[in-house]
Amino acid sequence: MEYLSYVYEKIFGGQAGDDDTQGAFHTPRKVICFGNVLLDRLVKLEDPELLERYGLELGSKGELDMEKLNQLATEASESSQCLTNPGGSALNTARILKQLGTDALFFGAVGSDKRAEELRQIFRERGIEARLQTVEEAHTGQCVCLMYKDNPTLYANIGASAQFQVQTLSHAVSHEGQSFLRPVERKQILYVEGFFVPQRSEVCDYIVQHLVRERRRLALNLSAPYIVRENAQTMLKLARLAFFVFGNRQEFEALAKAAGGFGNVDELAKHLLQASGPKVIFVTNGSAGVQVITNYVEELAPAGPITFEDYRAQRVEELVDATGAGDAFVAGFLHAWLEKRSLGESIRMASNVAAKVVTQVGCNLP
Repeated sequence: MEYLSYVYEKIFGGQAGDDDTQGAFHTPRKVICFGNVLLDRLVKLEDPELLERYGLELGSKGELDMEKLNQLATEASESSQCLTNPGGSALNTARILKQLGTDALFFGAVGSDKRAEELRQIFRERGIEARLQTVEEAHTGQCVCLMYKDNPTLYANIGASAQFQVQTLSHAVSHEGQSFLRPVERKQILYVEGFFVPQRSEVCDYIVQHLVRERRRLALNLSAPYIVRENAQTMLKLARLAFFVFGNRQEFEALAKAAGGFGNVDELAKHLLQASGPKVIFVTNGSAGVQVITNYVEELAPAGPITFEDYRAQRVEELVDATGAGDAFVAGFLHAWLEKRSLGESIRMASNVAAKVVTQVGCNLP
């Protein structure tokens, strides 16, 4: 109980009451996001010397131990061409939703360090609403993206994010649930990034068992093939229960193979659509567009026949950085969907938002 009281004070009361990202809940948000909290450093390199010194292959992606990542981030941030943003997949989506005009509430965890304070300051300045569990003696997660000749090299460590506890969420629900959860007869999206699933399956179980109801729906992003492979049964379970499932073809192929019994993505999609009521599955294919597989007919109607439809991607005049394109696609779709646009209109809005984001450095709208 002492732990819960401490967490509640840190998130909702005490000195944090002066912080709009940490204070009392106001109007329930249409989208509640759950994900890793990262402080992103995006640096444009003039030469590959920094990569070579740290033994990083140009264009590679992965995780680094926190000590080495701290050293890399410190050197990278000294560059005059360093862009700092709140990062993490679901947090990217929440930021883009805010820019589009749909307010989202984000749940995650940070350490008790200077990076956490830097993130809170950015949240306040940009009006991003977040509920952040503070994990003592843990480092706030961070990501360093080094751009050389338009080729990103990206390394991260999620740090304190891995220690987000279900008690933080259940405590928020029991004390403030009516303030941030919409009535079940009104549209609300509970959005979970795949990167959030490892080590936090108990939190995911709580979300689906206690929060998902009627028009309060689950949306899942598969996030990465290795996440799917290493957490296949949990991801399959969440995909069965989700109303919206987002992922690229490689991620769906990984799930079909790792979950077992599915010869291809189409077989997996049919299984997911038959597992529950209406559902919309988005299989993105980069510049080739998106395939939408669904049994959705209209709001509140029962599931209909399964359909497969391809949508072309929005033309991009100059591709600058594709990092975060998928997160932007999700934001564009959810924004339009919650504005009561049709499924087709929402998909076109999603493609349009993603096409704009890839013309910028980092996951940002122009």
